[in-house]
Amino acid sequence: MLRTLERVAEVIGLVTGVAARLMILAVVAMLFVQVVLRFGFRYSLPWPEEASRYLMIWVVMLAGSLLVKDEQLVSVDFFDRLWPPRLLAYRNAFFRLMLAGLLAVLFWEGLGEALFDMRRTTTALQISWFWVYLSIPVGSGLMLFHMLVLALRDLVRGVDPDRDPSLLRAEI
Repeated sequence: MLRTLERVAEVIGLVTGVAARLMILAVVAMLFVQVVLRFGFRYSLPWPEEASRYLMIWVVMLAGSLLVKDEQLVSVDFFDRLWPPRLLAYRNAFFRLMLAGLLAVLFWEGLGEALFDMRRTTTALQISWFWVYLSIPVGSGLMLFHMLVLALRDLVRGVDPDRDPSLLRAEI
């Protein structure tokens, strides 16, 4: 079951990474066009700043889930070598489950906020605020899933004693 969950996490991570990259490219393209129009032709479009702001919110939430999946969140690992490996695995799983609880609250509250603002529209784009606020439950739900997979992995397999916890492996 753990292998299946890890494969699902990898596929979700791949799709999330592609989506975040495409959103970043869209932001760069929109802002480039806006700067060229504004300074080259003294004309500006009303929507690129707003669209890029909302896309960046989505990118942050999606990239956050990739950071959770790749275990790239900030951590203090100075004393980790002093713990016995099995006890370290239990400690890590406990902390991951506590974070999962916080992410579940963020998911629930974010979903409530998205549904609450469904009828309001943004100023320039005239889209529902639901799509902007949906980034919070989507991102926190992805983070929650990855956090639970990591906690289960810690409980089943323990920690890898040869793994350097400070090694950067994030995709974005």
